Amino acid sequence: MTHYRQSFSGFLAGACALALIAASGDALAGGFDLTGEPVDIIFEEGTYAEGRIGFFSADVEGDVTVPTSATTSIGQSTGQIAEDIIFIAGGVKFDITDSLSAAVILDQPFERSTRYEDSLYTGTSADVSATKLALLGRYKFNDFISVYGGPKVQSASIDLTGRVADLRSPGDPAFLYDIDVKDYDFGYIVGAALEWPEYRARLAVTYNSEVDHDFEAPETFAGTSLTPPFTTPTVLGVGDFETTTPQSVNVDLQAPLSRSTLVRANIRWVNWEGVNFSPTTFVNNLGRPVVEYDHDTIRYRLTVAQRITPQLAGFVTGSYEKAEGESISLFKTTDGVMSLGGGVVVSVNDRVDLTLGGEYLWFDGLSGRQVPTSSVVTDFEDGNGFTLGMKVGIRF
Repeated sequence: MTHYRQSFSGFLAGACALALIAASGDALAGGFDLTGEPVDIIFEEGTYAEGRIGFFSADVEGDVTVPTSATTSIGQSTGQIAEDIIFIAGGVKFDITDSLSAAVILDQPFERSTRYEDSLYTGTSADVSATKLALLGRYKFNDFISVYGGPKVQSASIDLTGRVADLRSPGDPAFLYDIDVKDYDFGYIVGAALEWPEYRARLAVTYNSEVDHDFEAPETFAGTSLTPPFTTPTVLGVGDFETTTPQSVNVDLQAPLSRSTLVRANIRWVNWEGVNFSPTTFVNNLGRPVVEYDHDTIRYRLTVAQRITPQLAGFVTGSYEKAEGESISLFKTTDGVMSLGGGVVVSVNDRVDLTLGGEYLWFDGLSGRQVPTSSVVTDFEDGNGFTLGMKVGIRF
């Protein structure tokens, strides 16, 4: 029973992590957020290691209206555009002294994967991903107050190909475009926590810095309405540009409702406004970024965990993110999301905990012109998706 009481707050942290605040193929709002950047492992007791695996699948599709003359048009379905995502995360935490501890965290904080198999945009795709490795230290001033933080190194890649530019008059073919870039750079994490050990309660605030990635790669174009026209893919320049993964703040509060029930609330703010993908030659030729995010997002999540037996707990979780009024693009197709899910946490023995969870999501589709000068209108329907996840935690 002692082990269970000491680790139950860790159970809840695992439950919240497996709520999988995730997205795929721009299926959700919140830019290209995937995991929510959790740092719960730094609060585990003793030496501890965990591994997580998650799966996300979404149903996102819409209709494209293409003018054929001043008075007529044809409609085309985009088909399913969101690709499934499998991702992994994990970490190790250990004590250095009674007051000082450290953790190494591996995470995939950002990811998108989009494919157009039908309609005018057939063959268009975008893959955006980032993997982060963070080293955190935590110092406890006493049993109630602690601070934590440390550096993070992040690799990022963007692979974009297909019909991504505007149609400036009926009958014009779409421009074809291709670029594939990779980079890594550094940022940092800082946070502070207030804890009430006798109540198993904690308030933690965590800041994740933005990471600036400098990309450089050839940009390939093809299109008969380019000046001059190119009927075959041609490298028109080298894109030398910067893209930022945004800064964010997570506020986490957990507290007991009873000796067997814990509740956790999370608020996550992400500074998406101004984040853009602006390859040099693309911008010089077309006068706009490939994609640009207009609004910050705030995600609210509530999770309640209930002990069923000394070895078993169940949890329910839900989240909400308001639609912020984002403009549409081929890779920004929804705005706003709600979710509901749950799962179980099993204490396999005194050292091993297993968490299984899942969540169903509903999100609002976007509609409008892909770019201001385009004659093509795309209407993405309200969509849905689900997540599944598993976490194994081991105490040494």
